Amino acid sequence: MALGQRDRVRGSSPAGGRAAPVSHAPAADVAGGEPRARPGPLRHRRGDSSGEIGIVRAGLRYGLIGLAGIAAGAGLWWGLGHPLPQGAAGLLPGPVAQLVAPQETQKARGPEAPDFDVAVAKATPETVPVAFSYTGTVISPKDAALQPRVTGVVVERPFEPGGHVKQGQVLFRIDPRPFEVALRTAEAQREQAVAQLAFADAEVDRTQTLADKGYASEQRFQQLESNRQVARSRVQEAEAAIARQKLNLEYAVIRAPFDGRSSLSDVNLGDHVNENTTQLVSVVQVDPIEVQVALSAEDSEAVRAALKEDRAVIRTLDAQGRPERKATIYKLDNRFDPRTARRLVRAWLPNADERYLPGEFVRTRVQVGTEERLLVPTVALSSQLDQRIVWRVSDDGDAAKVAMIPVETGEEFGDRTAILKGLKAGDRIATDHLQLLRQDQRVGIKREGQDGRQAANEPGDAVPQ
Repeated sequence: MALGQRDRVRGSSPAGGRAAPVSHAPAADVAGGEPRARPGPLRHRRGDSSGEIGIVRAGLRYGLIGLAGIAAGAGLWWGLGHPLPQGAAGLLPGPVAQLVAPQETQKARGPEAPDFDVAVAKATPETVPVAFSYTGTVISPKDAALQPRVTGVVVERPFEPGGHVKQGQVLFRIDPRPFEVALRTAEAQREQAVAQLAFADAEVDRTQTLADKGYASEQRFQQLESNRQVARSRVQEAEAAIARQKLNLEYAVIRAPFDGRSSLSDVNLGDHVNENTTQLVSVVQVDPIEVQVALSAEDSEAVRAALKEDRAVIRTLDAQGRPERKATIYKLDNRFDPRTARRLVRAWLPNADERYLPGEFVRTRVQVGTEERLLVPTVALSSQLDQRIVWRVSDDGDAAKVAMIPVETGEEFGDRTAILKGLKAGDRIATDHLQLLRQDQRVGIKREGQDGRQAANEPGDAVPQ
């Protein structure tokens, strides 16, 4: 094909003027009878859908901007002292309407409708213990620090340090051979002393006969008597040495003095221990155990009076202040400590599970009797400045009013607190939404199992229409 012909193919059309579009369809599409559907229309439909979504999004965005503008304008209008037009508050979100048009939102609710519902509880009189709170110390009635009574080398330790031991159980054995040798030596010395005593007795007897007949001097007889006394004393000395060596053999075996729990020990086999110096192990009694409390003068007098009527007890408390175990008071000290002006009291504490160990500090409540107190849930209490308050709910049915009541509180008993002044038995008090309540505000009463109306400034609220 000539160059001019190629140019005509590319640049000219049968109709003359513009070139015909070149088809990129496969040959089968052209040669076949019915052409395939083109992807072009599908792309146009997708574009239409994206456009519709964009229009919706834009509408929502402009709508929200418009609402924000209306709310801002209403707030500015109200802030300048102008009232809102009638019914305009209904177009605003709940919290904004409550702020800028409280009268209108109240009309929407109704003249006597409560703002929201609160849970209530009654102040009830109950019998509670009369008690004093103290920090006590757990002590063991038997606490022995074992030291060797002889010097030697440890050859046996047939117990597990830190475990339970029984009275008389062998804890350590010290090499007994030096004491066995010393015992045999003492026994030999006793035999020698006995022989010397027998000879001295014979000498005295012979001299006594001669002295009676005048053949021996008095001085000679007295000398022999003295020798016999010396021989007798040497026998006694030898017997004492034997007893001492037998004791050493006993002391070479260290036993548990009572039932209890042993401490950890740093003494191992082969260690050299010194008499009355080396700390071998300690054993403490853990059940029962004692709790000791240092009482003030006033409280100790109350405990003394309660002990006469068998009413005084000590209760240990857990970390949340709940009573855990009861201890029986058995000893009240006979004097006050002049340095602290405190008097010690001790009580037996059951401890089979070894919950308490010597040296531990525990929270205690020393109970001396019972009395009646007015109790309310602790969650109903709040503070205003330096005063404790509750919100008392009037008994006006479903649309009651609340009033702020200053109260004087006492001791806490679990999740309830004693009220000493400010309330009377049967008074109803609010236990939730305390931060939203205002003087003489109308509220509804939540029934059990009912969620109740929401406060206007809580999330998710809307002004009723």
